[in-house]
Amino acid sequence: MAQQGRKAARSQFIDAMNELFPPHLFRNLESHGHTEWKPRRLVWISVIMNWMPGKTLTERFSAARRLVKSVQPRWTLPGTYSGFVAAQLKWGSQLQLRLQNALRPDDSFADSWRILGWLVFAVDGTRVECPRTTANEAGLGCAGKEKTCPQVFQTTLQHVGTGLPWDLRLGPGTDSERTHLREMLEGLPPQSLLTADAGFMSYDLAAWLCAHGHPFVMRVGGNITLLEGLGWEVAGNAELVSLWPQNKRHLRPVILRAVKFSSEGGLPAVLLTNVLDSEKLTEATAREIYSLRWGIELYYRTLKQTWGFNLLQSRRLETTLNEQWWRVISLWSLQKLTAVRLQARGRSPRHFSGAGVRREIREFLDEVMQGHPGRSLDERLARAVKDNFTRKGPKQTRRWPRKKHETPPQPPVQRTAKAREVQKAKRLGAIILLLS
Repeated sequence: MAQQGRKAARSQFIDAMNELFPPHLFRNLESHGHTEWKPRRLVWISVIMNWMPGKTLTERFSAARRLVKSVQPRWTLPGTYSGFVAAQLKWGSQLQLRLQNALRPDDSFADSWRILGWLVFAVDGTRVECPRTTANEAGLGCAGKEKTCPQVFQTTLQHVGTGLPWDLRLGPGTDSERTHLREMLEGLPPQSLLTADAGFMSYDLAAWLCAHGHPFVMRVGGNITLLEGLGWEVAGNAELVSLWPQNKRHLRPVILRAVKFSSEGGLPAVLLTNVLDSEKLTEATAREIYSLRWGIELYYRTLKQTWGFNLLQSRRLETTLNEQWWRVISLWSLQKLTAVRLQARGRSPRHFSGAGVRREIREFLDEVMQGHPGRSLDERLARAVKDNFTRKGPKQTRRWPRKKHETPPQPPVQRTAKAREVQKAKRLGAIILLLS
């Protein structure tokens, strides 16, 4: 019975890994120099080691290597962690796009592919601390306060309907999330809607999204000045404003629509959208889309707090970025497996529970190693969902001295355009989103 349980668990495990990373994914990869690590085997170990408990990288690497060796006894798996990392770095640039494409959601997710009729993506950034080594300080720098450790900055594009990542960028803690976003924009599907918190909005971003047919709903803060009355009118009851900063007056103004509401703290808040017709995108829908941006905050909480990926262990720039990238891919892989199974059972992939899937995958991997029969992997992943608790009042938390408490963004400055500004804008024309 134990032998049958072991074989069943191992078979399910192999099937799941092949579902994520089918063998054909690794064809036609160019080998640069001698390496004992084959790409497929390298990916398996890289992903699995971040599912394993353990305090050190070498400890988790050894545990993952033992597990893979037990299910794939014919595979040659070199035993040194240093050689493994060298192989990760060697194969990394060829593997990254292939793995991201394999893990991205698509329209097979049916009702979860679009939200409220829109293909919505959220973007946000976060920092992860690193060891304070000389190499990390030189390569990563220290962002923020004087006593801050070296940090990695991660910016993520998330497909809101499924909660799955779509793309990401990593860099030193001094990097800009706006810069990261600009690098990812070309990879957005046609006419996808981008939503973001205050801090991302800029003239260049708004103009690019309009020119490439991407609608957006973004909060805007007090660092932005909006002009009223430049003279353009669009069908629908829209409160039109213009984004036309002083240093862009040689270019056409971007015509946008302001959606005003009160935030949870009662402060006035403003969303900007380039969907000017309020019949195509109502104020209620715009606000709901923006509220769904909270999913990317929950994703970072899962990554950094639930899974404990808030502190890296590598000691130089190249290996630090490599460690963080594989952490993201590891969680992304589990989330994709769970999303597929939730979808098959008629549940939203956004119900994914990071804590639940960590518990279930670790118990399942123990069964793979020990051969104790238990629930199938499909059953386990389908159980990794959030509970149905509904909060009846505002959440109360203690104020911790070390916790960052950001001041809510102030509303933008709005003023009526002057006569000379109206005349110049009419000569230049305006940038307006055209949706098919």
